[in-house]
Amino acid sequence: FPGAELRHKEQRMADKRNSVHSVTSDSTSNFCKTFQEKSITNVACIGAGHIGIGTIAVMAERMPDVQFTIFDDNPVTVCACQSGPLPFYHPGLDELCNKLRGKNLHFSPSLEQTVEKSQIVFVCINTPVKTGGIGQGQAPDLSSWDHVARRIADSSKNECKIVVVCSTMPMHTGKTMRQVFQAADTVKHEVVCFPAFFRGGTDVKEMANPRTVLLGSEDTKSGVMAFQVFTKFLEPWIPQDKIVPSNLWSAELAKHAQNAMIAQRISSANAVSALCEKTGADLEEVMRTARTDSRISDGYLQACPSIGGGTLMQNVEMVVWLAEQLQLSDVAAYWKSVLDMNDFQQTRFSSNIATTMGNVKGKKIAILGFAYKPDTSDTRSSPAIRICKDLIEEGAKIVVYDPQVSADSIATALGGYSAFSPLQVSFARSAIEACQGAQALVLVTAWEEFKTIDMCEVVGAMVKPPFIFDSRGVWEVRDLERMGFTVYRIGKPRRD
Repeated sequence: FPGAELRHKEQRMADKRNSVHSVTSDSTSNFCKTFQEKSITNVACIGAGHIGIGTIAVMAERMPDVQFTIFDDNPVTVCACQSGPLPFYHPGLDELCNKLRGKNLHFSPSLEQTVEKSQIVFVCINTPVKTGGIGQGQAPDLSSWDHVARRIADSSKNECKIVVVCSTMPMHTGKTMRQVFQAADTVKHEVVCFPAFFRGGTDVKEMANPRTVLLGSEDTKSGVMAFQVFTKFLEPWIPQDKIVPSNLWSAELAKHAQNAMIAQRISSANAVSALCEKTGADLEEVMRTARTDSRISDGYLQACPSIGGGTLMQNVEMVVWLAEQLQLSDVAAYWKSVLDMNDFQQTRFSSNIATTMGNVKGKKIAILGFAYKPDTSDTRSSPAIRICKDLIEEGAKIVVYDPQVSADSIATALGGYSAFSPLQVSFARSAIEACQGAQALVLVTAWEEFKTIDMCEVVGAMVKPPFIFDSRGVWEVRDLERMGFTVYRIGKPRRD
C-alpha cells in the first residue's frame, strides 16, 4: 500500500530528527552544566607565535590562579620558549615570560595533554593564502584550522571546551571549526571569535590595557553561555564594558575590514608621495595639513616603500577574494587597487635607487633594517625583501644589518643561502660596519639606533660620492646634503 509506506517513511524521518534533536539538546545541557559548575582554572593555547605568547603571557600575569599552557608543533620553538629567550623579539615580552615561566605559564610539545586538561582552548595560528587550486593567491587556506579542530576534538576526552579563535581569522573559520566539532563527537564545543588586537612592535604594557575588544559568538543557548563564561574569565584583564559583542560573521569580517582600511590609508599616503616627488610638493607638509582635519586624524599617514607584516596585505587579498566569491566585482576591484598601489610603490622605490645612482652593478649597498617595522624581529612581507632581491638582480653587492633579525632569518627570507652568492650578500654586526666601503645606504626600518647614528662617521666610511635612500623620513635632507650625500627620501621633491 503506497500510502502506508509513505507514512512509515515520514515517521522514520521524524524519529531521526527527534533523535538528533535529543542528542543536540543533551549536549547543549551538558555544556551549560559544565561551565555553570566550574570556574576556569586551566587554559590552553595552540600556537607559540607573537599573538599566542603575547596574549597568553598578559593573561597569565593578570590571572595568577589560572594555569596557562602554550603548545607548538615545532620542538625547537618549544625548547626556546621553555628556557628562554623567545624565538622572536617583542619589547618587554621576554622579561614578562621570564617572570611567569614555571609558575602559571608553561610550554608543551604535546597538544593532546595540553588540550585534555584545559577548559578554554585559544587557537592562535597563521592562515596562509592558498598557493594552488581555486582562489590561488587570494583565498585563505583553512586546512590548518580544520586540522586543529580535529585534533582538539580527538584530545578532549569527552569534555566540553570553549574554543577561542584568536588570530586574524578568515571568514568561515568559526563555521569550519563548528562543523568539525559537530561531526566528530556528541560532546559540545562552543566556538567564540576573539580577533587579535596584538600589534607587532608595541610594548607589552599596551597589550595589557586594550581600549576595546570584539567578541563574537553564536546566538544560541550554549553560545550565550560561552560568551558569558569567557567575558567573566577576561575580567581581571579586560572589563566587560570594553568588550563589544557581535555574531561570528561580524567578528570575522571586522578584523579584515579594519586591516584592509589601514592598508588603504597607507596606500593613499604612498600615492600622494609619488605626486609630491613629481610636482615639487613636500609630503610632510601635505600630511601636516591633512592631520589638522578631525575627519582624517593622525594615524597611518606616513609613506613607506611598501606595506609589511603578516596581516595587512594578506587580509586585503582575502577581502578581494571574498568580494569576488559574492559576485561583488566593483568591491573586489576597489580593494585590488590597494594591492596594485603597494606593488607600484615597491617597484618605484627600487627603481629610484638604480636610476639615481646611474647603475648599481658591482656597487656595495648597505641595507639598514630588515624587520618590517621597528621593535620586532618579524620579517614577513618586509619591504627589505623586495628591495634586496631587486638590487641582487641588478648585480649590486648588498650588506644587511638589523639589530634584532639574525643572518639566518634574513637569508631564509631571501630564499635561503643557496638563492644568492656570498659575494653578493653579506651581513654586518653594526650599522657602521655595513656602511664601510658602501656607495649607497638604504634605510628600510626606522630603528631608534639609526635615528641617532653619527652621520659624519657614516659619510667618512662610505665611498664617494655617497648616496642615501631614506624610506622612512628619519633624517633631515638638508643636513645630509651639506655633508655631501645625494639624498632620495620618499615624498620629498628632488633638488638636482
